[in-house]
Amino acid sequence: MQVQGVLPYIGNNSVSFKSSIVTLSKANLGDSIKENVVDTFNRNILPDIQSTQEEDSLETIEMAGGQGRVIKTPDDYKNKVNFFALGAGSGSRFRELAQTVGDYNKISLPYKTENPDRDVHMLDFAMAMGKNFIDDKGVQTIVSSKASGSFGDIVKHYLDDENEIKDTVVCCGDNVFGDDSKKIMSFFTKAINDPNKHVALVGVERTPEEVAGRFGVLEVEKQENGDNYKLLGFSEKPPLDVAQKLAVNGKNIANTGLFYISKEAMTNLIDEIKNGENNIKKSDKEPYDFANAVKYVHSKTNDWFNLDSKEASEVMTVEKWEDVGEPKALYSFLDDVKKEGTYLQNFPKNFADEIQSSFKKRIKLDGKTPFINFSSNLNPDREQIKNAKSVEGVNILV
Repeated sequence: MQVQGVLPYIGNNSVSFKSSIVTLSKANLGDSIKENVVDTFNRNILPDIQSTQEEDSLETIEMAGGQGRVIKTPDDYKNKVNFFALGAGSGSRFRELAQTVGDYNKISLPYKTENPDRDVHMLDFAMAMGKNFIDDKGVQTIVSSKASGSFGDIVKHYLDDENEIKDTVVCCGDNVFGDDSKKIMSFFTKAINDPNKHVALVGVERTPEEVAGRFGVLEVEKQENGDNYKLLGFSEKPPLDVAQKLAVNGKNIANTGLFYISKEAMTNLIDEIKNGENNIKKSDKEPYDFANAVKYVHSKTNDWFNLDSKEASEVMTVEKWEDVGEPKALYSFLDDVKKEGTYLQNFPKNFADEIQSSFKKRIKLDGKTPFINFSSNLNPDREQIKNAKSVEGVNILV
């Protein structure tokens, strides 16, 4: 399968592509991640995914309420929606751990299995989340030579007239979800098919103590019918007292890195940027920020579409999620993969079973003292454990 790598944009000379796209950075091992993670995913995992892709997509459409105005067939996911997995970050919170294991970015950190073709990486989980959107070219890459913020490569993609602006689903490359992707993508499918929905986000319930200073919090209002919420606003990593005030029944809705922006809203945003008006800037070094983009689109639905912002947006919650950008979250994630396999359900079953079997043998976890063994020695002795590298309270042995 031929996988297409794309160099930085130069006017209208970029190569046009569609569907499922990973954004990477040359400065943060992007070329290596493309070759060793994305291309490997296309070669070793994608064939199994594609064997059930049409069936999964049909089930997703049915869960969303059947055929809609945009998504009517499995091919509509590939032709009418873009799925972006964001992998261009430096992984600063995770750098020490990744470099303890080797010269890796967090999303390319390899978890060895007994079959080298079945080695799994953090980015694989985000790519598998977007399996409905992968076309015959496979997951494709943007490898950028200049940082422009978390939303930068998406903006630049759409600023290029060769690339059609589409309904857009975005997933952070270091986020893992324990819910079946069909459940989540049916939520997005329903939003895509609703002309009055322009923002949709996935959240997770966490206590104020868990979110304070760590996660963005979604200010929500429970819908009269159904399990989802209307979105009222955002609070970026609030202090504990603010998080407690925003809690609903003792829980906050933490913002995960998975969201949707409609084609119409994205078109308006890109038109403004083309006209020199940038309202999603985070700093001079990060002119395009995805959190600011979602907040801005949410704030503009009345001006753009004559729709109240809370009516034009929707939030669903998932049961299990980790932002695996810190060692303790990684430990929790690996522990679940090893024992329950919850996070593996978006992979083909034979692949998931093989990963879990290998994890049980190859990755040693000690519940009393967080300890991850990346070495091939399954029973490290006391001396080896004593010499393990400790990163934020998690002991790492390689």
